[in-house]
Amino acid sequence: MDQKKPYLVVILIQSIYTGMFLISKAAFDGGMNNFIFVFYRQAAATAFLIPFALFFEWKNAPRLSFVSFWKLFLLSLCGVTLSLNIYGVALIYTSASLAAATTNCLPVITFLLAVLLR
Repeated sequence: MDQKKPYLVVILIQSIYTGMFLISKAAFDGGMNNFIFVFYRQAAATAFLIPFALFFEWKNAPRLSFVSFWKLFLLSLCGVTLSLNIYGVALIYTSASLAAATTNCLPVITFLLAVLLR
């Protein structure tokens, strides 16, 4: 069973993404503003992940310099938030199937921004 766990995790993640695409498309077709939807999505993720980060990493986290913090902030702003907003606008004009296919470009965009921002 240990050899099948990575495959099961990949299937689970892809299923979650599929549900996210369908819910996003339904919300946008229902008239919800895509920028508000992205804000709620980011806020929900933050509220969900902060307790885990505080519990598991509170004692082990190294000090973060201002320069490192600024780089992380810009990378998350451009790499995640900007791409989610572009995804939302594109999803309004296309189908959920196309959005699912183009989501694989997110790691490439993040990598290019990481290289540009060093």
